[in-house]
Amino acid sequence: MARKSKHSRPDEAFEPYEEHAGVPMPVNWVAIALTIWGTAMLYDTGESVQESLQDRAEDSDVVAQSVPDEGTLLFGANCATCHQPDGRGLRDAVPPLAGSEIVAAGPDIVSRILLRGIDGPLTVVGQDFDGHMPSFDSALNDAEIAELASYVTTRWADTTEATAQTSEEVASLRAEIGDRGSFGGGAELAMMISSLPDQPPMPARSHVQAGDQAARDLVFAGRDQVWSCASCHGDLGQGDESTPRLAGLPGAYIVKQLQNFREGTRENESMQLVVQGLSDPEMTALGAYYTDLRVPSTARPVLSGDLKRGEQLALQGDWSIGVPACFTCHGPSGFGVAPNFPGLSAQHAPYLAAQLANWVGGQRHNDALGLMAQISEALSTQDRRAVADYLASLPPVPAGGASMARMETQDDQ
Repeated sequence: MARKSKHSRPDEAFEPYEEHAGVPMPVNWVAIALTIWGTAMLYDTGESVQESLQDRAEDSDVVAQSVPDEGTLLFGANCATCHQPDGRGLRDAVPPLAGSEIVAAGPDIVSRILLRGIDGPLTVVGQDFDGHMPSFDSALNDAEIAELASYVTTRWADTTEATAQTSEEVASLRAEIGDRGSFGGGAELAMMISSLPDQPPMPARSHVQAGDQAARDLVFAGRDQVWSCASCHGDLGQGDESTPRLAGLPGAYIVKQLQNFREGTRENESMQLVVQGLSDPEMTALGAYYTDLRVPSTARPVLSGDLKRGEQLALQGDWSIGVPACFTCHGPSGFGVAPNFPGLSAQHAPYLAAQLANWVGGQRHNDALGLMAQISEALSTQDRRAVADYLASLPPVPAGGASMARMETQDDQ
């Protein structure tokens, strides 16, 4: 007889279940703690997001404020090379804008000067200058002239009366001025600005100073195998595309080049023939003659070079190819430093590009420490054209003052 199981079989409709048991207290406390922590974190994160958004907005304001405005860019591209970024100019060469009585007269006067240029002696902030500022009539439009004039007067005028110039006002000035040409130095400006200090009179003379008569004879007539300088370099030393401009170059530099031609350390068949008939005193007289010439620029950018690239090479250089700024050696605004570094501003672009190529090819090798050979080799053909065109676009070296002082200093050593 079969034995009955101790446990009875569950009914076929039975569904298993589990009796309810309470959640342990430790688990409850953990859940409560996590809830509190999560709520706090959400609150802190919200505050952090708000602070981050506020910081980002403030950073955007700083970035926006650091972007140069149009006036700053125009000044840097057209004026800073000569007047310097701080507006202090160059002693004996370029008038300062900072504290200038002319700038204090307001943007209308500044606009007129930008449209006409200045050609003649003037006194600014107690300093005397022999000014030659080119006209920007064709280089800048009405809006750009207005922006630049407003920027200059706002930044450097010692007055609170400076007001913004409008393009409509500049257009009216342009029509009024027409083709009147450059201002005749400070004397003509004084007719419009009653607050100007006493200005030197505009001399009734030609562009050429009297100079040494013996030097003038050599320049215009020559002697035997000494061809007249003017036959190649022009009556006013202005040169042409293939012949260098001599007007305004440091006299000591000119003397050095003549001596180099005579010694054979600089090659040029014509010049090597000419210098054989010149004495040392005559070379010195010619250097003094040309450094004191005051002649407008006849140079133009004609090589289709990239002027922005040329400006970079002249002002900043390009250390990625080992090239320093031209003005590091050739002086502020490319005005030259005697006796080894000539003025480059307003020099003819084809002549400059040819000289750079001569250093690369070894036809020229009379520079200090071989620097120009190294620099020229680092420049591409496009770079040489770019920097030559940019330098040709600059105003000429001021006459007298700075150049003569450098020459006299050199002679005293």
